[in-house]
Amino acid sequence: MKRTLTGIPVVFTLLLAAMPVAAEEGVGRAVGGARDTITSPGRIFEEIQRDTQNYGAVGAVTGSIKGGAMAAGQAVTGAANIGVGVIEVLTSPLRQ
Repeated sequence: MKRTLTGIPVVFTLLLAAMPVAAEEGVGRAVGGARDTITSPGRIFEEIQRDTQNYGAVGAVTGSIKGGAMAAGQAVTGAANIGVGVIEVLTSPLRQ
């Protein structure tokens, strides 16, 4: 019984020591997802500017529509990457 009680802290310490190395990829994915989510509204203005330069006044309308769709996709992708990154960080000790 005494050997089991001393083995538990050792295993727990080893898991905690390995966690930062394994969790690095998950943290990077979550940070990238947060960046995509936060910057997604700017995508609308980029598309309006691009379409206005290419198509004139009509580009303001088409850029708004395309930019809104692209911004929504970027926000959803960013949110998904945040979720996946958090799961990777939390499960990294189990995958080692």
